[in-house]
Amino acid sequence: MIREMLFMLSGQPGALFVLTDNGQFEMCSGIADVGLCQSEKEIIKPLLKIGSNVAFLSNFAEEIKSDSLYLDVVQQSISKYVTEFQEELVEIEIAILEGSEILGITGIHSRIMPFTLQLEYLKELVDAIKLQKGNCLLIDTIQHYRDHCGVSRIIATFQEIYNTCLKVLHKQLVSWMLFGKLLDPYNEFFIQVDDSKRFVITGEMIPSCLTVSLAQQVLFVGESVVALTEAQDLSEEDWEFMGKLQKIPFENVVEIIQQCRDQMAKRLWNLVTEKDRLNRSLNMILNTFLMKKGDIFAYFIRQTENIFDGQFSSAQLASNQFALQQRLMNSLKKYLDEDETEIERLSMNITPDTPGQGWDRVFLDYKTEWPLGVLIFTPETMETYNRIFRLLLNLRRIQLNLNGLWKNLALLDKPVLELRWNLQHILIHLSQYIQIDVIEVQKSIMDRQIDQCHDFDKFRAAHANFLVVIAAQTFLHVPAMQACFKDLIHLALKFCGLFKNDRPKAFLSVVAELNLEFERLMQLLFSLLNGMYQQSSGTTMEPIAQLLLRLDFNYYLTEGLQRKTNQLLEI
Repeated sequence: MIREMLFMLSGQPGALFVLTDNGQFEMCSGIADVGLCQSEKEIIKPLLKIGSNVAFLSNFAEEIKSDSLYLDVVQQSISKYVTEFQEELVEIEIAILEGSEILGITGIHSRIMPFTLQLEYLKELVDAIKLQKGNCLLIDTIQHYRDHCGVSRIIATFQEIYNTCLKVLHKQLVSWMLFGKLLDPYNEFFIQVDDSKRFVITGEMIPSCLTVSLAQQVLFVGESVVALTEAQDLSEEDWEFMGKLQKIPFENVVEIIQQCRDQMAKRLWNLVTEKDRLNRSLNMILNTFLMKKGDIFAYFIRQTENIFDGQFSSAQLASNQFALQQRLMNSLKKYLDEDETEIERLSMNITPDTPGQGWDRVFLDYKTEWPLGVLIFTPETMETYNRIFRLLLNLRRIQLNLNGLWKNLALLDKPVLELRWNLQHILIHLSQYIQIDVIEVQKSIMDRQIDQCHDFDKFRAAHANFLVVIAAQTFLHVPAMQACFKDLIHLALKFCGLFKNDRPKAFLSVVAELNLEFERLMQLLFSLLNGMYQQSSGTTMEPIAQLLLRLDFNYYLTEGLQRKTNQLLEI
């Protein structure tokens, strides 16, 4: 009987105690007739619960190796505690065989009582772990059970399991921050590689022992090490520093991350500012993508109008590419005071699979110096710059076309002159708003931030904020505004096209239709801007108010639109 009891407590069924389908031990029928008193029958009930918990934990610890580094170490920890309990049972059995004072079921119960609560808590923890996917968030689950337990022995047990999981996280952090390698065969780390092969943070997988800010620093350090390693530009000083960091215990994880971050930020800052690389790249982008040097593209547009006009096939595109690049180089060398090597880093292409005219498909490709192209001017960043560039290029092109019409318009009727003035007013002030009120203001803010820091990561944050604000204040992510801008540009192009060839017979009626279309677009534009202004608050109101002021500083357009609306209502 005693041996069967010990066998059951070790988690194994036998002749007197069987394991049911629901994972609970039960006494076989008739066991009450083997001479057990009522008190012993009552003591057996909690022993059955202990045996059931041991069987459950043993099955969990012995499960086939999971696809999780974190689950593996939890299983190893649970196995350790189950083994400790089973070793205690062996000692009890030896003591009984040697005639110890341990007498019967009551003696066994008193001996294993210290393990009862521990096994119960461990079963609850395993139940919770089984409900989630194995990853670094297991650390948070274990921490929750540790922090919500008031028994010191159980707290120590959970702390040991927690520490084993922290060791896995430590290895992953060290591998990433010191060597740029993701030690993550099962995608459990909070830094992953996305579909475009970029390293990104999976926010919902950041364990609570790390803040979002620390996670961002971890990402920055690893990306920096990857960039330096690929360029084989890690110095002896870098390797020596990495060796020192490996000796810091994981309890000081914040210190490890911050030291790595400070080292890499300083290292990369020195690298990008060496030979004035950073300033050259920023000036090149400002002068070209953001069109600070407007003369470059004024000259370029005049030289290239015949290439871009109209639709063209892939074969025509290929034949025009060389001429396009040559004219861009001529414009840059004529108006841009930069080294020829820097100028040749810039090229212009046309996306072959994008609908529309050439002007809508153009993009600049700038091959920045390493590591700026890897860590700052990424493909996504350059795509945002290109969207701004295309808008500014089209606005500049319209200005040139409208300015060239003054001789043709000298003797024409008032509706023609009025439409030309209105178009020129709106598009010129829109261009000035983007370049002066948005780009120049944000560039000065970024320059002040750069002057106050000598830290690559802080510069990267300042540049990212610069670009985000420009994209927001030029409404790049507001489709309705972009569609309105595009329609205005096409309307202006159509108006300018009326004067390229012989005037159509119904010239004035075409102008009247264009005037009606302009009025519709103005109503839409002011409606969108007023709607955004009313929904915004604080600093977000200022750029919208500034654009409204530029476009309609004396209410000429809005009052004129209102008068025409009233006249139509009267009719």
